[in-house]
Amino acid sequence: MSEQVYEYLQVSVADGIARIVLNRPDVLNALIPEMLGELIDALDRLEGDSAVRSLLLTGAGRGFSAGGDAAFLKGMTESRPQQIKDTVYAYFGRGVQRLKLFPKPTVAAVNGAAVGAGFELALACDFRIAAREALFYQSWINLGLITPLGGMTLLPRLVGLTLAQEILMLGRKVGGEEAAAIGLVNKTVAGEALAGEAEAWARRLADGPPLGLRAMKEGIRRGYEQPLAQEWEHNVYVQSLLIDSDDYAEGVAAMAAGRKPQFHGR
Repeated sequence: MSEQVYEYLQVSVADGIARIVLNRPDVLNALIPEMLGELIDALDRLEGDSAVRSLLLTGAGRGFSAGGDAAFLKGMTESRPQQIKDTVYAYFGRGVQRLKLFPKPTVAAVNGAAVGAGFELALACDFRIAAREALFYQSWINLGLITPLGGMTLLPRLVGLTLAQEILMLGRKVGGEEAAAIGLVNKTVAGEALAGEAEAWARRLADGPPLGLRAMKEGIRRGYEQPLAQEWEHNVYVQSLLIDSDDYAEGVAAMAAGRKPQFHGR
């Protein structure tokens, strides 16, 4: 990926891992349309970069993201429904969707508050590692709104319907320790250990087989949406393509030799 400087993000690539940092720390990385536009652009660029094998998303400063910027939310009271739809879809909706459908493995390092749309950005990642200081809060209902960016579908799958209804409909806050206990995050660690732990997860994914992980990620998502009989047929086809890859041959050779495989995405 050619180097690109953003106003509201820090984006870097090193050793197979792309790192995106939400960078408005003075307002706990509150989200504005322009920031989501940058996220969409960055994800587009990173998808096309063959050097990127996994993605790590976090927030600068004390928070992951406080959700929609207060001034932006207030300004929407003056907008007509079509204007609101265009904003939510073109930036917020598309940004979260682009992250969820990003074909390479993604890890969210939740270092503080993940509120509203910020919560939904974390949900859109494949793995979530949280600091004990993290706070997950779906604040939409307190504005008289629904959770519109996928959270109403994704959250019940993670924590079950009963807890999801409390979090979504009652605005129940979830701390970092509880988040791990209920399956909202993969692991909770001390704040000072978060960066290293999230990096280790991203590293393990970056060292994995790119073709296999991409197919696995797509298959898991599709498995929620398709009948099982259709999935069986499709997965046999995908597996036949993977078995024909250099990565599979390397995996077999490494297993026979008792060494760690070196995958190259071919």
